[in-house]
Amino acid sequence: MKNNIDKKSRVSGDVYDAVIVGGGASGLAAAIELGIEAPEFRVAILEKNDELGCKIRATGSGRCNIANVDAEGYKDIMSFFGKIGLVTRAYDNGLVYPYSESAADVTALLDRKAIELGIEIITGAEVRSVQKREDIFEIEYIYGAGKTTHNGNVCSSNVILATGGKAGPTFGTTGDGYKISRELGHTIVTAVPVLTSVECREWQSTGTLDARTLGGTRMRGRISLYKDITGLFEEDTKIFEEMGEIQFTKYGLSGICVFNMTRFMRYNKSAGETLEQFRIKIDLFSDGHIEDHLSERRKSELSGEKISDVLCTVLKENIAEYVIKYAEEQIAGSIFTSGRPVSTLTDEEIASISDAVHQLTFCPIGIRGWKDAQATAGGVSVEEVDLSTFESRLCTGLYITGELLDRDYPCGGYNLSNAWLTGILSARDISKNASL
Repeated sequence: MKNNIDKKSRVSGDVYDAVIVGGGASGLAAAIELGIEAPEFRVAILEKNDELGCKIRATGSGRCNIANVDAEGYKDIMSFFGKIGLVTRAYDNGLVYPYSESAADVTALLDRKAIELGIEIITGAEVRSVQKREDIFEIEYIYGAGKTTHNGNVCSSNVILATGGKAGPTFGTTGDGYKISRELGHTIVTAVPVLTSVECREWQSTGTLDARTLGGTRMRGRISLYKDITGLFEEDTKIFEEMGEIQFTKYGLSGICVFNMTRFMRYNKSAGETLEQFRIKIDLFSDGHIEDHLSERRKSELSGEKISDVLCTVLKENIAEYVIKYAEEQIAGSIFTSGRPVSTLTDEEIASISDAVHQLTFCPIGIRGWKDAQATAGGVSVEEVDLSTFESRLCTGLYITGELLDRDYPCGGYNLSNAWLTGILSARDISKNASL
């Protein structure tokens, strides 16, 4: 048995073969896999919340998008859920849900299986430190309610850090694992919130072009992100592009494609970089060319046809109104009222409206914080972890899993897949080494 503790005389507290810090998706997957593969092991979960799986219950808007058919390790993940009896269904878009589409059902199943397998669960336990002395880890934690707290400690041959990142702090993910990992010698890549909404300058306007009029509207379009220190934002500076439903909020942009875009909005503050180096452009009519359509309508026998009449066939009314005002600002001396006849537009004015429809541009000034973010970018450097087992390359017997690692993915079940997989593979490595 790997690093089996047989020197109890020099340790205090309960002694385990594996202690898992964090009872979320990754921690529960690791515990259950250990319970199945190494039933002789004594395994414990230390969870600082009063119950396990708090964040799992909120995933997929309560439906629990547990995986994606294209996710890394999909077969291993499905094998794991098959072993514990979870029935799932995959949709044409690759999203995988429990058949009941209930995140609460998934959490209850994981909790029940952990108990059935003899996993010792200690809730309300906030781990303060993990130290390794020779071949033994000593884990110290506090527990208690209100102002009354107590100290506790356990020892183990193996430790799995599954504390999560910082996204969703209401679920207890407040970055505790970074301090622990750093004290064990690991490098922490600065953590930033991702899969969240973006605040834009245009929503703070006091002029005639006020993007707050767009609030509450949704529209399908192609969103692109540009990064350029020169401020030109030409095509060769594009770093992200995706089709999807774009939500115009009271402060900026949201929607799944916007969430995915935030994964690319990384900048180095210490080097003087800011969000000013990014621009967001939206194509609101990606299935055609509005310039051709306007030119055709200009020649129509319906000479009284208004600009708004034409634009409202492809855009929602408030978006069309905003586009007209946006185009007007691009040409000095032009007056684009929504009631202006299309027949009076010049070629330059049509081109300006086309630019507004196909390259409606916004300047990001903020990325919504941890409370709104669905995932964390940054964390323990992956260069310091064996990505086949998730054991630390710096500290034998230490495993780092889930969102605590500097691994993040787009929406669609990929991040939860990463949590399950890293927990499963770390548990398999521990149980495999036990027989060596």
